[in-house]
Amino acid sequence: MDVTSPLSPTGFRILSSAEIEELCEAIHSRDPWFEYYLKFALLTGMRRGEILALTWHDVDLWLNREIIVPDPRQPYYRDPKCRRIPIDEILLGILLDLRSPSRWVFQKTGRRMLGSTVSLFFRELSVQTGITVTSERIRMTYAMNRYHQLRPRSRKDWEILQENLGHRDVSTTRNYFQRHFSELPSQSVN
Repeated sequence: MDVTSPLSPTGFRILSSAEIEELCEAIHSRDPWFEYYLKFALLTGMRRGEILALTWHDVDLWLNREIIVPDPRQPYYRDPKCRRIPIDEILLGILLDLRSPSRWVFQKTGRRMLGSTVSLFFRELSVQTGITVTSERIRMTYAMNRYHQLRPRSRKDWEILQENLGHRDVSTTRNYFQRHFSELPSQSVN
């Protein structure tokens, strides 16, 4: 996973590559399922609720090789405007390892995992490693990695980033970055 080094944001820091490695090692010794969760979140930028609402019905491993991101408030409803995330080789490997007869992609003992379970695990992991781990920090790490890959200059670039993050409006995406990172220019989106 190629994650850029952290910027010096206003009150927020993304995970560095070294921190991600350390977290994966610590997680692997405790519960490898959460290592899959962490890597999946870093590769897709999906919100915790979206990840936990994901069913195998939402994952097309073979034909289009994409994930159709579910709405966590309505996991059984498939909106045709839903965000689609392409499945690369690394993501495919994770999904194949997670494959089970359960309906849910991220599950334990056949039941859908709860957000509180994930939050509790990451709080305990933060204490163990000394690295603050939250769903928002994982998502921001993905977002900043995509930002550095795209280097958005035009409205079209910001719209691609908006699609990647699943925001409804491009100004939301722009504000998301400006709120957390002081290094971003404050120009308007054209």
